[in-house]
Amino acid sequence: MNTTIDDNPESARVEAAQQLLFPANPRAVCEQMGLNWWAALKLHEDGWLSFSPASTPRLDEAQEAELRFIGSLVIAGCDRDMLAILLDKLPKPYAYDATRLYYDWSLRRWRPLPDPHAHPEAIFTDWLETLVECGDVNSLTGVLELGQDALSRVRVDASQTELDRQL
Repeated sequence: MNTTIDDNPESARVEAAQQLLFPANPRAVCEQMGLNWWAALKLHEDGWLSFSPASTPRLDEAQEAELRFIGSLVIAGCDRDMLAILLDKLPKPYAYDATRLYYDWSLRRWRPLPDPHAHPEAIFTDWLETLVECGDVNSLTGVLELGQDALSRVRVDASQTELDRQL
């Protein structure tokens, strides 16, 4: 179902809308991440980075996100072949916020992590629909029990509030 949640990885893209007050130096970002400087230069040479770290003294937000995103994959052990597989269908430049994106191995594509605060009711509804489709009676029964408990607590709180008002 999942009709209410944006499933496009572009929603995790970082834009260079404004210049940073304290822009990062590419070498410092690499050191902070534990990414070898030569590896960062090679990432540009091989076409994975849209900018040259050597000739970019200060990074904008998008460049820093791109370096961190691709760099983290390299640090995790991805070689050229694995990068090619993982990034095959992800549009360049790879300026994505890695905290808002994950690789769905079963679908072999990048997907945005849902923001549980953005649409909690929609996410809950989608989860219930998944439980129905799977025929997961135990989980649905558990949800029903939790819902009934929550309603009884709300009724008790509401009764207490009404009683307090009358006094």
